[in-house]
Amino acid sequence: MLISVADAATLLGLKSRGSIYRKIKTGELATEPGPDGKPLIERDRLEQRWSAITRKESDSPVPLRAVSERTNPKPASEGAPPPPPEDPTDLPDYNVSRSRAEFEKANLLELQRKTQEGLLLMREDVDAAWKQAVNITKSRLRGVPSAVKQRVPHLEPEEVDLMVQLIDEALNELAAGEVKAS
Repeated sequence: MLISVADAATLLGLKSRGSIYRKIKTGELATEPGPDGKPLIERDRLEQRWSAITRKESDSPVPLRAVSERTNPKPASEGAPPPPPEDPTDLPDYNVSRSRAEFEKANLLELQRKTQEGLLLMREDVDAAWKQAVNITKSRLRGVPSAVKQRVPHLEPEEVDLMVQLIDEALNELAAGEVKAS
């Protein structure tokens, strides 16, 4: 007796037909074309054949990192999730998806642990500390000409103005990212 892919998925207790379509595509599951051209599967011993196919897969363990890299290639733009598959046959296998999810959970737990141990810092905290350090440095450098004038009282005002001008030029180059090598 021939049944549809949807009926086969229901019979096997699968949530979607994607796994069955993948096995058909790889030739692991034989089909016959139905009157409407859609694939039909022989119902007799379907459970046994499916069990044999999935048992072969579970006998060859795949490291979690390899599963993650194979099922989640680097997105075109950083941080953007990959687009959803257009064809239901492109859905990843449930076991692969679950392995990937467990891998990602483990990564998150590791990041949380490292953050609690003080090995990682939040980006906002680093940005705030960097801005504070830059502002302190800028203030200290701008105070150099007046400190020099107090220690060397015979300096002319033009010489102090030259120091102010040189320090401002250096700070503007740093702000513009145009640092010149000396």
